[in-house]
Amino acid sequence: MVAIPRVVAPFVVSAPGKIILFGEHAVVYGKTAIAGSVDMRAYALVTPRKDGKTRLFLPDINVDVYFDSTQLARLSPSSLSHPCEIETQLTGIVAAEGPGRTAILTFAYMYGSLFERGNMGGFTICVRSLLPVGSGLGSSAAFGVVLSTALLQLTGHLKQMGASAEDRKLINHWAYRGEQVAHGTPSGIDNAVATYGGFLAYTRGSESVSLHSTRALRVLITNTQVPKSTKALVASVRTLRERHPEVVDTILDSIHSISTAAGSLFQSHKPCCSELQDIVRLNHGLLATLGVSHPSLERIREITEARGMASKLTGAGGGGCALTLIPIDVSGAAVDRVAQELGEVGFRCYQTVVGGAGVTITNHVDSEPIDKWIGDMLTQHLSLSPSDRRDDKADDYSGIVSGFSILPDFAITALAPSSK
Repeated sequence: MVAIPRVVAPFVVSAPGKIILFGEHAVVYGKTAIAGSVDMRAYALVTPRKDGKTRLFLPDINVDVYFDSTQLARLSPSSLSHPCEIETQLTGIVAAEGPGRTAILTFAYMYGSLFERGNMGGFTICVRSLLPVGSGLGSSAAFGVVLSTALLQLTGHLKQMGASAEDRKLINHWAYRGEQVAHGTPSGIDNAVATYGGFLAYTRGSESVSLHSTRALRVLITNTQVPKSTKALVASVRTLRERHPEVVDTILDSIHSISTAAGSLFQSHKPCCSELQDIVRLNHGLLATLGVSHPSLERIREITEARGMASKLTGAGGGGCALTLIPIDVSGAAVDRVAQELGEVGFRCYQTVVGGAGVTITNHVDSEPIDKWIGDMLTQHLSLSPSDRRDDKADDYSGIVSGFSILPDFAITALAPSSK
């Protein structure tokens, strides 16, 4: 553990969400899944404090907590070695429930693990996110990655501001430990995608493999707003497999083949939009055969197919979110019309990019305008559907954006109002 410097220069960390592109459910049985970074990002703004206290401010989930070193000194070496046990060490400190409680526990665990007791300066970490909680888009992993990156930067562990392979390995390690606090036994794919970005191939029991690709996919993510139980859906597939092992194993093998084909397409240099649309449709059909689709997901497919766009469920299914691949030749106006139609049915749409940058750090920022910029942009993007955005908003924040040229292009694209 390392002591925090007494003077902290403001800096911003951002990390993407994740989406499962291919291989859902089959991955449970040792098959390969393909995931990609979603440029709906989480942002952490770190600023110094003069009172020596540490503040965790998460306005999106109504968390505003102050810590001092004596509180976090209660964490025992045992709890820090076994992050799942940390909650018992913080009885009386953490009063929040739900996502707020998990976020505070994750922060406390990382803080207690990385900082030297009794020699801590004051700082505030404010985290905002474009990722809806509980949507299967990796919101908790993106939070863990920005948190681990911020704390590793504060403690001097990062040698190249997160840019080197060594830095990213360290960030991913601590983000995974944070995911253990949140989820117990995570697969590791969510935090890996948020750290490294791009596309990853994952097989249970093996390390994730980065797919070296220069592609970035335009997609429409549609939240059905239908609640789902991942546990129940996984159990239903298991029951079906127990009844019909040969049939279901054949389906799972076919899904594995789709993931393998997708991995090859992502790494190729030839145009492959039509091939990707084919395997999107095939993958959804196989998952529907396993019984994990839902009428809301089929409705999304009906609407998007009428516009020549292929869609599939993403994640566990049974509601949740759908992924729609936007072909290169489809205009933004056409996508807006589809989003409007889906919105009229009661769904919520997010137009974004898959396969973009992983975690990034920006220093030497003016904390007041960047904080306002992040907050205002999040408010706008979470309250308006793509079809509702007006052309006259396109340059609202251009002066602020231009001052942060080292932010990744994908991040600016994700936050800036879109123009038609």
